[in-house]
Amino acid sequence: MGLAESLLTPSIDAQVALYAPYCGGRRVEGELRRALELWPSGHINGVRPLAGAPGHHFRLQWQVVEAPLLVSACTLTLQVEPTCCFRFSLAAHQLMVWLMELHSEGDGAPDLSDRFWQWLLLEASVERCLADSSALERNGDAEGH
Repeated sequence: MGLAESLLTPSIDAQVALYAPYCGGRRVEGELRRALELWPSGHINGVRPLAGAPGHHFRLQWQVVEAPLLVSACTLTLQVEPTCCFRFSLAAHQLMVWLMELHSEGDGAPDLSDRFWQWLLLEASVERCLADSSALERNGDAEGH
């Protein structure tokens, strides 16, 4: 990392201080540090387990932003047939909380929390797309809702 890059990229300690008030404070500092280490990559790959069936592989991608109150554009791609994705935007600190809640089951692939999946399916204002189609659906608009 060059000098100019290091001056523009805050240290993990500085980022912890910035995000902690929005993400549970210092009591969850370990989880916050782990999430902040993932943050610059802009993505995670994981598996959502299913009862009695193989899990759904997914990729969550996000726009890396510099502050907790800035909006980050995200895409969640479910690797099922046909592949489908959900596009949404939210405050970076909320995404950081969900990264802090990542957990792994048997095979070690991470999964997002139940809170994330409930939010995505029940509450989020998302744009849904099929990877093999250019048609976009907005919260069921294509189904006549």
